Amino acid sequence: MPTDLRRVSALLSASLHDSASLMASALPVPLAAGAAATWLRLLPGLLGLQGRLRVFIEDYRGQLRSTALVYDGHRPEWVVLTLAALSEPGGADSAFRLLSGVSAAAARAGIHRLFAAVPDEARARETFFQAGFYSYTRETWYVAALSALPAPSRALTARRATGRDAHDLFRFYVMTTPHAVQRAEQLTVTDFDVSRRGGAYDPPHLIGGNPLAMRRTVALIDGDELRPRAFALGFAGLERHAHVCKVRTADGDVDLARDLLRETTRGLRPGRPLASPVRSYEEHVGRALLAEGFEEAATAMLFTKELALRVEERAFAPAVVR
Repeated sequence: MPTDLRRVSALLSASLHDSASLMASALPVPLAAGAAATWLRLLPGLLGLQGRLRVFIEDYRGQLRSTALVYDGHRPEWVVLTLAALSEPGGADSAFRLLSGVSAAAARAGIHRLFAAVPDEARARETFFQAGFYSYTRETWYVAALSALPAPSRALTARRATGRDAHDLFRFYVMTTPHAVQRAEQLTVTDFDVSRRGGAYDPPHLIGGNPLAMRRTVALIDGDELRPRAFALGFAGLERHAHVCKVRTADGDVDLARDLLRETTRGLRPGRPLASPVRSYEEHVGRALLAEGFEEAATAMLFTKELALRVEERAFAPAVVR
């Protein structure tokens, strides 16, 4: 209800200063304010309007004990942008009940999957495990103050991606992504069409953060007709959100990652932090970020919960036709 606005805002504000209260966040704890929506964005969700942001609360005898901000994107999935609970005893139990309620609401809405980025701490991890989620990878955030990075050290062959590059981007994703992650994310070729909204470019897939407070500024692809070599994404932060960039290269090419990072950040305005998420299978990108002056900020576990039963495709055996 709109009357819950003050209570929800107060709990979210308190969680930003108490890491024990923050059970899930689309941004690392030092930047979590960018994942917690402002009251102007909270109000439509509290009014029950069918926007992209949904607000859930769990209270006991009039005391608000936990709240969740959930993003309803363009695919059959919801993303828990923020889950905050009281740090006192009972807060974790409240968060568990709230996650169960979110799961039930998502299932009724025909949603197939829930996602969340969870701080790598026992209290938060156990709450999500108990609620039926499982972790499919780890993600470390690197952060730097955005200043003018040097120009790329060599002439880049990368170009701006278009909708026609969807198949090549999908091939590169399949080449460089572990099967367990692909199975959790369930991305298809159409999700890589940069001319469409959402898809692979919505968190938590290729990029992390709050999609309601980010605007994509650039999408680059490098490679030839035979084999894609790299992609890079740049997002400008809005409101309290940091700028976000994402680079991935094939064959652990650190030098190419550094040059793409420099190229991607050229159009981002200074004045706010620049963050980049690196997954456990992208260690070479972490080395490139460290070489460019980034520092490790926090590590999260990416969780998902499947709400729909997956039906495997039929397998056909070769048959001799007579």
